[in-house]
Amino acid sequence: MTAPRFEVVLRVADAVAVLVRPAPDGRMERDRAAQAALRSAAQRDDLVIYRRPSDRPALNPPLHELGVSLSHRADLLLAGFSPDAAVGADIEIEDNNGFDPIAFAADHYSKGEAAIIAGLDSGTAREICYRLWVIKEAALKIGGRGIFDGLDEPDLAKHLDLIRIDGASVNLEAGSRLPPIAVSVIRLAGPADRPIYCALARDLTPKAQMAIA
Repeated sequence: MTAPRFEVVLRVADAVAVLVRPAPDGRMERDRAAQAALRSAAQRDDLVIYRRPSDRPALNPPLHELGVSLSHRADLLLAGFSPDAAVGADIEIEDNNGFDPIAFAADHYSKGEAAIIAGLDSGTAREICYRLWVIKEAALKIGGRGIFDGLDEPDLAKHLDLIRIDGASVNLEAGSRLPPIAVSVIRLAGPADRPIYCALARDLTPKAQMAIA
């Protein structure tokens, strides 16, 4: 098998996301590949990934326990890291076989997001839908619940122009299920004309407030 290679694809504050490909088979092997890539990208030899009883990846001290997030699709592995805050990372490969972005947005996104997507041409609607999808999944991973409670939050209706810019950072206020966060997204070329979408989210809760909590 070809040895995995990695590239840094996103940065948000002190957080970084690396794309590893081809991703190894097996969770343990992917965890090791993510650890090696993040150690190199962040220049942190003390970065050690382990699994909590819940199966969520985590880091050993002195790093923030929830300062790592992994997402795996096909032979792609996205790994997010911050030394001082919880992060979320998500990767998706565009499905160009019958996916209806307008219907998906109407069923899952906020009313404002769905209304804007409904007014776009099909190609733009699909791209915005996927950018929102990975951002929302990455953001919700910070709280440890993923999409269990739905994708209406965070609501990015006011930020759709900005999230179309690869690598742009968007700061979002705290919501009912999320702390204040910063998010960023990128669209990459993929095989067979199926773009790859990657997102990184970082908790912006002040350290003092986190300590009190």
